[in-house]
Amino acid sequence: MARSRGAPTRARKPQKPRPTKTPDANGLVKYARYSEKLAATVINRLAEGESWSAISREPDMPCYSSLYVWRARHPDFAEALEIAREMAADRKADTALEVAQGAEKGVQGDRLRVTTLMQQAALDAPERWGGKAPGREREAPEPVEIIFSVRHFERVVGPDGRAFVRELPEEGEIPEGKA
Repeated sequence: MARSRGAPTRARKPQKPRPTKTPDANGLVKYARYSEKLAATVINRLAEGESWSAISREPDMPCYSSLYVWRARHPDFAEALEIAREMAADRKADTALEVAQGAEKGVQGDRLRVTTLMQQAALDAPERWGGKAPGREREAPEPVEIIFSVRHFERVVGPDGRAFVRELPEEGEIPEGKA
């Protein structure tokens, strides 16, 4: 949005600090702008299995909501993000397999960890780890058709003096009782 010349500039108000970011001395929260280098760093860390919450808490990293804004504005970032999530899901599934193979019978902690990692893998890459049989593609849902019709009414006073409402016929339609 362009500002007209001579328009007064407004001073930036200090924002309330977000729980995941630390404000500077002026009470402002620093936001990281999109760059190819920063996007590559984020993608690599996500592919390694690091959570977006942990990445966004760091001072030089973008805030949590930036991931969604970047994904919407930069198609190449969205594509890389999808691949990174799939890589992270594979890593989590591999880790779950290692834990399961090394677990002793009756160890509840390992069972919980394996289940959690597998659920996370299913969330990150549902096509691959979501429990659906491979080769079965989801059928596209049938399109929903919504039909609106407009009806017109008029207020009429009957011969007995009582008011009522009756529907007006559409153009070209013969009113009931006059056919």
